[in-house]
Amino acid sequence: MSQDPAPPLGMLRFRQLPMAENRTEAYRIIREAGPIIKSPRGYVLSSSEYVEYALKHPELFSSKQAFDLVGSPLPMVPIAFDPPEHTRYRRILQPFVGPRTMADWQPRVRSLVGTLIDTFVERGHCDLVAELAVPLPAEVFLTLFGLPMQDRDQLIAWKEGLLGNPMTSGGQPSEEVVRVGAELFSYLVGHIEGRRRSLDGAEDLLGRLLTDTSTERLSEEELLGLSFLFVLAGLDTVTSALSTAFAALAGQPRLRQQIAADPSVIPDAVEELLRMDGPVVFLPRVASQDIELGGQTIPAGAEVQVAIAVANRDPAERPDPDEIDLRRQGRHHAFGGGPHRCLGSHLARMEMREVLAEWHSRIPSYELAPGFAPRVQWPTGLVGLDSLPLVFPPGGGAAQ
Repeated sequence: MSQDPAPPLGMLRFRQLPMAENRTEAYRIIREAGPIIKSPRGYVLSSSEYVEYALKHPELFSSKQAFDLVGSPLPMVPIAFDPPEHTRYRRILQPFVGPRTMADWQPRVRSLVGTLIDTFVERGHCDLVAELAVPLPAEVFLTLFGLPMQDRDQLIAWKEGLLGNPMTSGGQPSEEVVRVGAELFSYLVGHIEGRRRSLDGAEDLLGRLLTDTSTERLSEEELLGLSFLFVLAGLDTVTSALSTAFAALAGQPRLRQQIAADPSVIPDAVEELLRMDGPVVFLPRVASQDIELGGQTIPAGAEVQVAIAVANRDPAERPDPDEIDLRRQGRHHAFGGGPHRCLGSHLARMEMREVLAEWHSRIPSYELAPGFAPRVQWPTGLVGLDSLPLVFPPGGGAAQ
């Protein structure tokens, strides 16, 4: 590894970063602290070079035990495993979440986006989060995975209780996290037991896994670990991504005008908006041995936070990294990388493309509600807005 770390600047206090209102400034502070930073919890890797290295070397930067603080009584499948065990899980799950399956879902998602927009387009204002960014991904995920829609709010509440602050919770899971984790786990045990008794014609992911008779089928514990992870990762990651994406578009008219005038930019726009302000800031890892990196030694057993959001703004990787260029092309780390690259990336991309396309064909001109300043919760497990009030001409209007 060629990059040398900056001189030590003391211990960076992540709680004190201006993440809530100015992530550009927060990421600059992290970046300037150096590519390897000591934190109260261990170490942080912030450069694109070191982030990519860590993601591609799970034998050094392990996912095992890295997610223990989120309160699952069982290891979460597949994220809490490294190759070769992890490889088996990916092989089983990939057909359910790959591009072909997502293409089959595309018309249904587009139709659902349109139905949701119908509920508010005539009145000329909406809360993008409550009225579109929450219900769309939740319905798609719950239907795809096989959990009841009527349990959405309770599942989201459990998820929020478990992911509230993984960056600064020290040592062991808090009593509250343990309690919430036990509640979710008990719910999943009961739901899976119920599904086993009524699996006729089940086409959702959970139903198909429960009817799998192959030699590689998941065990009961593996199914529970998978379900726990999917609730945490699948319910509102896209919600968070849509909230920050639309905040950026509403705040910069040239960007939403560009999409409305030329929808062909949408696939690149999705990638750029995720790069610029994706929902995941850090991916946790544990050093499996002493690691020499950039002239420093990360000791075996140390917690390592892989700062993918900061690496996405690395000026060594791209010019003007703090500016949104909807035609920008190139890789980013918003979905992680290496063997643990996000299983839901194809679904997330498809949902975001469909929302941007349908929204801008019907509501090309919109802006933030007067007096509203986007502000996210911090610290948190996912960066996203709880509310995003937008205003636009009643009925949608025309591009300006």
